[in-house]
Amino acid sequence: MSVDKTIEAIKEFCTKNSGDALGQTWNGNKATYHWNSGKLAADGTLNGVVRKLAGIDAAGHQIWVVAGSFKIAPTGQILRFTGLPKKLQTQAFTSTVSDTVTA
Repeated sequence: MSVDKTIEAIKEFCTKNSGDALGQTWNGNKATYHWNSGKLAADGTLNGVVRKLAGIDAAGHQIWVVAGSFKIAPTGQILRFTGLPKKLQTQAFTSTVSDTVTA
C-alpha cells in the first residue's frame, strides 16, 4: 500500500530532521511541528492533524496548537501536509511511486 510507504518516508524525514525516535516531529523554518494520523477513509485516503509547538508552560510541558492538517491519497501522493516542505512532499511521493514500480 502506497500510503504506508509515504508515511514511512515522512517518519524517516522527521527522525533525521529532529531526532524524534517516533518520526512524528520535525523542525520547520519557523516552528516545530508534530503530526498524528487519523482514520483511514473507506477510499484509502489517510487524514490527520498537524500541530505546532506554541511554547513551554511554567511546569515545563510543551504546548501544542493545531496548525493544520494532512491528506495522503491511496496512491501515496501527499495532497496536503501543513508545515512539511513542498519539496519533501514531492520526493516522498516520487520515491513511493518508484518503489511500487520496481517492486
